Amino acid sequence: MDRRIIINITTALLISISVIAIISSFMGEEVSVNEILDREVIWLILLCLAISIGSILLDGLRICIVVSALREKIRYIDAVESCLMYSFFSAITPSSMGGQPFQIYFLAKKGIKSEAAANITLFRTFEYLLVVLGIDIYSVIFIIPKLSNWSVGKTMIILGFASSVFSTGLTWITMKKPEIYKYLIAKLKRIKKLTNFIERWEDKTYTWIDSLKLSVDSLLKNKKAVALDLFLMLISVLLYSYILFLPVIRLTGIKINFLTFFSVQTLLSSLATYIPTPGASGGLEVILYSSFKSFVVSPRSLLLGITIYRIATYYIIILGGIPLILKNQKLLWREKGSAGDTDTSA
Repeated sequence: MDRRIIINITTALLISISVIAIISSFMGEEVSVNEILDREVIWLILLCLAISIGSILLDGLRICIVVSALREKIRYIDAVESCLMYSFFSAITPSSMGGQPFQIYFLAKKGIKSEAAANITLFRTFEYLLVVLGIDIYSVIFIIPKLSNWSVGKTMIILGFASSVFSTGLTWITMKKPEIYKYLIAKLKRIKKLTNFIERWEDKTYTWIDSLKLSVDSLLKNKKAVALDLFLMLISVLLYSYILFLPVIRLTGIKINFLTFFSVQTLLSSLATYIPTPGASGGLEVILYSSFKSFVVSPRSLLLGITIYRIATYYIIILGGIPLILKNQKLLWREKGSAGDTDTSA
């Protein structure tokens, strides 16, 4: 396995576990290994893992729907593997930036045209951002004003909402007005230090920009596929939120309904996207703990619930991704190396 992957895995796990330990020490009551091995906690972990796996399987189905809408072909098992690849590399790279490039590369190696693979990933990203933005708007208007006991200040709300609007808007511009990048490339090309680099990738970039516009137009014409994919995306986001809601409710007895919990968590997740650690490790734990502690009697139980959530959605993705990487290492590195500089940019 690539040495950088091993370093990133180690860093991600250490940051996340260390932050949980630090929060525990500040509370004066550490979450012990015995508590995690408690029978009820084990059952909660297994149930949350089952939901997490179900979400990934659902995501694989979404890949198949979008691929089919673009008249490309992919096996369901390969679609699921691409989702696992996305989750794994998102978990071990700063700000989760590695997920999309590796998913594009993996899809391309499974027979999908590279431009189509990039467009599929970008369109799916936009769908996710659009769903999250809709939830965030609902949260800011109808949910947040009612939370008089929420300890998190307006700054975090504004930052979370602003990041959601920015990400969605930028992705929409990229999809609907990709020609703007031709203008930017022409301007950047005038800078002498960038000229050689830009000329090297100019033709391929223009080809991708043209294919992106065609792909987006084709997808938007297939309204049934887009509507189904958006619906499944909403289900996936709900499942992901329930993985945190279930242990927190069970362990803390927090008096909050799922809709409120879901709305708050989704808003916070928009902010967590920009945390510059691998998979938002450390930062996400702090945000979740500081946001929900005012709702619970036992902060210690809340931290245990967050730990279960991270086991089911983060630690298991990293540990489970290792055998998947080993299985596909020839595909990911040997072929990549033999292709020379071209694939290095993937």
